[in-house]
Amino acid sequence: MFNELDERLAEIAAKVNLLATKFDACAPKQWPRWMSMETAGEYIDKTYEGMRSTLKAFPKEFQVSMIGDLPRIDKNDIDKFFLNGKGKK
Repeated sequence: MFNELDERLAEIAAKVNLLATKFDACAPKQWPRWMSMETAGEYIDKTYEGMRSTLKAFPKEFQVSMIGDLPRIDKNDIDKFFLNGKGKK
């Protein structure tokens, strides 16, 4: 009797884990407010070099802040850039 119950609980646990994995895959990714160059490039589907060239081409659109020793870009600046139609996504 306990073996059947253990098997049934194991089946239920496996199904719950599968559903949790599918749910996590469907959930939208949460992006941080301040992004590194690599993360900002990933956010707009560019490489690190592509993000650097975008920052050089539009220096007034993005404020690069130094947090610690690393440059960080505000997510809101990136969103405004694309909402104004200057960037192509």
